[in-house]
Amino acid sequence: MHTGAREHSGPLLFPGSAVLGFGAWGIGGAGWGAPAEQTERLAAIALALERGVVWFDTAPTYGDGESERLLGLALGRHRAKVRIATKVGPRDDPRRSLEQSLQRLGTDYVDLVQLHEIAKGWEARLETLHRLQQGGKARAIGVCNASHVELSRALRLAPIAAYQGPYNLFDRDVEERLLPLCQDHGLAFLAYRPLASGLLGGGFSELPRLSDGDHRTKLYWFRGAEFARRSLVIAKSTELAAGLGISLPSLALRWLLSRAGVTIVLAGARTAAHVADNLTAPVAPLDDATGREIDAVMRSAFRLPAATSAAAEEARSWGPRERFIVENLDGRATPEAIAAAWTDRGEQPMVAAQVKVFADQLLDSGLAV
Repeated sequence: MHTGAREHSGPLLFPGSAVLGFGAWGIGGAGWGAPAEQTERLAAIALALERGVVWFDTAPTYGDGESERLLGLALGRHRAKVRIATKVGPRDDPRRSLEQSLQRLGTDYVDLVQLHEIAKGWEARLETLHRLQQGGKARAIGVCNASHVELSRALRLAPIAAYQGPYNLFDRDVEERLLPLCQDHGLAFLAYRPLASGLLGGGFSELPRLSDGDHRTKLYWFRGAEFARRSLVIAKSTELAAGLGISLPSLALRWLLSRAGVTIVLAGARTAAHVADNLTAPVAPLDDATGREIDAVMRSAFRLPAATSAAAEEARSWGPRERFIVENLDGRATPEAIAAAWTDRGEQPMVAAQVKVFADQLLDSGLAV
């Protein structure tokens, strides 16, 4: 057992202010189109390490273990200087999964082991992660992709130290309940997908053509009305970034690093060039005026429509989730607020994306204006 695994999992483990971390999905070589050469992916890790990045976040599913294996190769002799976080799948045996991860990573402990998703029986898996922590296999335990109701439940079951969820200029569900909950309980917040799966990377001026092996073909914001809305924000944000003399991804990362409650921003990279661009973000904080301008652009582009009286009439025969959205589509409520209010009820969680997609369907049917 590694003695370091018994360290306190609070301030001694997590930074006191927001820092940039390395999101290691891309280096796994799968899910992002044609993979870069292994030498390029190893070079990305090496540059991050050289430039002072301390946090590296991975999972067994990133390239079927390849991400963990490459991190093990690149970070092995630097283990004492870095923090490594991995995950356990929602249907995996936690003990077996973590042991396999440790083997690939070439270490006898991780700094943070996280339950990757919430699925049936997640409470028992979380309790097993706590026992693994007590056994020295992890310094801290965390939860990813849970609703605020589920995270509150998790806090009553185990000494959760961190929560990880998606957060970027566009995707702000966490602002409604999860970020405040983390702040209230002293949890570290790890933000993944900070560049909206590459959409804020500066390379998508028009709808991209993605290969069949690219996970982004399944993301709703790479098509239709949502892509159009995001494109408007990207155009304005690109202008703002140019005015500051920085790139669009640097602006997006600076915005996220400036948000209250954020602990680690997990910027993905597949090449050293990606790392170099990401690391321009912490050079200077984002000024308040620019932050307010970005938020104003977002409010304008993503304002929800109002449901018509015909929609209210038709909704009487619809399911409870659809009725709830229609009842709250008043032209003022945000999709995040509607989703959070539904989730408060303790039923199947809702996210803003579902509200926006349904609102678009109502618009197309003439049931919203």
